[in-house]
Amino acid sequence: MGMKKRIDVTRGEIMAGQGEVILSSYTENACLVIAAYDPVKKIGCLGHAIFPEANGAKRCCASIMRDINEAVDEIIKDMVLMGSLEENIEIALVTGENVPHEKNDPGYINRIDGAMQSLRNRHLKCRENTFCDAGRAHVALDVASGKIVFE
Repeated sequence: MGMKKRIDVTRGEIMAGQGEVILSSYTENACLVIAAYDPVKKIGCLGHAIFPEANGAKRCCASIMRDINEAVDEIIKDMVLMGSLEENIEIALVTGENVPHEKNDPGYINRIDGAMQSLRNRHLKCRENTFCDAGRAHVALDVASGKIVFE
């Protein structure tokens, strides 16, 4: 087995891959990292979305960022183009230091719940342990195995 190719997914980007690929992203470069995986075809995708504000306001970086629904639409479209079936795609959400919050902060929890609800409203599969707060960690999706790792 050869070396896995590492692809950095920068703020505002969505990147899909298949095979011996690691899609990686620093969480401080995005508000919300979306990791999608198709365990049948072994296709993965990593993307960024705006972390929803409590009052519905958008941050200044909104020009290159998408809301969760736009980001998920783009992720699914890219994965289907590579051969996935939408019903096989599983989604997980990750936040990090880019979303400052106190432990058990009700505003933060409500915004995460809202993002999760938008996935459920679309009848998308959510991965086990769908939501993760990565803290200051680097987030990566190992496409060959489907594992989300924090470095």
